Amino acid sequence: MAAPHLPPSLVEHAAPPTDMTGHAGWICGFSADADFMEAFVERFTGQGRSARAELGRTFIGLCLDRSQEQIPPGDVPGVLHLPARNDAPPYRLMHAKVALLAFRNPTDESKWALRLLVTTGNWTRQTTEDSIDLVWRIDLAAEDVLARESDDALEQHMADIAAARDFWRWLRQQYQCRLLEGDARAEKAREIQGAAFAELDRWTNRLKPRPNTTPRFIDTREQALIVQMANRVKTHAGSQRRNNLVLGSGFWEGGQTAGLPLVPRTIAKALIDASLLTRSAKITLVVESDKCAALAEELVFNSMREAKWSLLRPLKADGDMRRLHAKFLFSANRQADGKACASAWVYLGSGNLTPAGFLAAPSRGGNLEAGVIMVADGLSWEPAGTKSQLTPVGHVLPVDWDAHITDLSALTAGDGPPDRDTRFIASPVSHFVWKPGEMANFLAVPQGEDATGIIILGPSNQALTPNGSGHFLWEGEQPAHVGVRRLDQNEGASTVLVPVLDHYGRLAARPLEPIDLEQAIELLDSFPAVPEGGNAGDDEDPPAPPDTRISSGAVGPATPDARYVIRRTMKLIEAIAERQTMVPKADWTSWTQRLQCVLTQLGNLPELEKLGRRRHDVKEPTRSALVEALLPIKINPLSCLREPPFLPDYVKRGSTEFLALDQALSAVEANWEVAKFDRLESRVSDGG
Repeated sequence: MAAPHLPPSLVEHAAPPTDMTGHAGWICGFSADADFMEAFVERFTGQGRSARAELGRTFIGLCLDRSQEQIPPGDVPGVLHLPARNDAPPYRLMHAKVALLAFRNPTDESKWALRLLVTTGNWTRQTTEDSIDLVWRIDLAAEDVLARESDDALEQHMADIAAARDFWRWLRQQYQCRLLEGDARAEKAREIQGAAFAELDRWTNRLKPRPNTTPRFIDTREQALIVQMANRVKTHAGSQRRNNLVLGSGFWEGGQTAGLPLVPRTIAKALIDASLLTRSAKITLVVESDKCAALAEELVFNSMREAKWSLLRPLKADGDMRRLHAKFLFSANRQADGKACASAWVYLGSGNLTPAGFLAAPSRGGNLEAGVIMVADGLSWEPAGTKSQLTPVGHVLPVDWDAHITDLSALTAGDGPPDRDTRFIASPVSHFVWKPGEMANFLAVPQGEDATGIIILGPSNQALTPNGSGHFLWEGEQPAHVGVRRLDQNEGASTVLVPVLDHYGRLAARPLEPIDLEQAIELLDSFPAVPEGGNAGDDEDPPAPPDTRISSGAVGPATPDARYVIRRTMKLIEAIAERQTMVPKADWTSWTQRLQCVLTQLGNLPELEKLGRRRHDVKEPTRSALVEALLPIKINPLSCLREPPFLPDYVKRGSTEFLALDQALSAVEANWEVAKFDRLESRVSDGG
């Protein structure tokens, strides 16, 4: 028996290429859970939960079946579970399991990479711990995409990822993705959320494989898997007849009481009719003995025995309690005098060996499925010796040729599929915009969206009423999300949690904390990431930095002299300039957001002024000692950041990029109350 293959955890496939970090990604599956997605996005970004919560940027757009409970916005910082647009999608279940990921060098926007993952398992902790699943992965670097010459392997990779791109273009139309998709009319805050996803689109749009290159990636938007299978096999693995077919699945069809099982029989017939399988081929099913559905029926079992079909248990190591969840087909020729698997091909993907998974198109009641069909060279039926370059089938597929099931009493049907209710359908509002006012805070509905058909729930689950401007008064700290219920639903109906976007462009983010000069420099220097453990922990409130915050009107530390204040200010300005001149153009909008956000944390935090620091019981407006010390000497240290020596070459006065910076700096100058003061550069020049 071959030793079972124990592949890397699905989480490890989120790891970025060398010198890159996770930039943006789309993930779909039937289900996902917060534990798995937290591990995945941390591996993808290299940033812990605290850093991502402060950053407030979405890295992963997650599309699941509408029967799955919502992962609340902010529960997994950096992941946004997107709602289905309606309860009548063009498929039975959203069952495809595909990730399209983008990576980028933090300082060089020309260095990027794409990754495609097709898996048989869902994005859950159970998949990594309790299931035997398979994953297929390809990576494509920018230099490969942009190369003037390419070989057949590169063309194949581009065709596969281009096919997955087209699949995602279609799938995104079935979900409320407005927050993450480009829109020329989008406000700056929403533009920040969608910028990385727009780059992912631009990169995938550069994929232009040869027209005659057929992708290995396959999906069921238009046709069932069974209809597409034969042509893909011929294209990628040749037209030879094979004498072996292995079918593995964690779920099987139910309801049949006699005859050969429908789906395996139909697959075998399709291959025979296409001259890809001999009529006398050996048919083998790999099953979990206690979840066999119709295979456990006596007449069905007897029919398989009469046809000389074999049933095998999946290959497992001693003590391995995981259960088969993978779905795969494997077909090859077995020669009497050789160990090699000749003319081998394999399918792996999301489609179970059920009518809805493999035989029916979505337009005829089938699921949305995805997978790959490819050649499987270099395999042997059995271990071929230490010097052999062949890999045993059991090392890549969970097939144990010795684990025969020959007695009906070893099989049980198991439970059928559960009834599924719709749980997560989009609200008419994709997000709310946080509006801090002079005396109170409000929630606003985004431009172009309508909240007339919904009830918006306040902190105490009470219905909120809009004011004359159409804004909703919010009593309390900035929330990560707000509950919404349709008017035609009763009070006990489930609510949709709609994320809140603040005026800095952060989504479902932790409320900003006051910081000191060193923290500000660290936050700016680490852009586009956030230093882990910077401002606050996950569960406990941070202690206020000693002697760095001054309550308005309170008696504080002695005011530093002007020269000391200017030296400290110059330290900040120099740190900003050093980082700002190196910001890639693609990150400029995010940089101006980070700059405004961090400098406001040094100044007056509007929310804290109105509501008080509830966690620290500070009831007066607070600002840093540095900003407080600037007021008596009447100096504006920020104006120089608009000057050419402090800007990247692509930022020209009057450009869109310059206007974004000017807007951010003007907001901070007003926050610090220094807008009308002398410019720092003129004061330093006057002082010699």
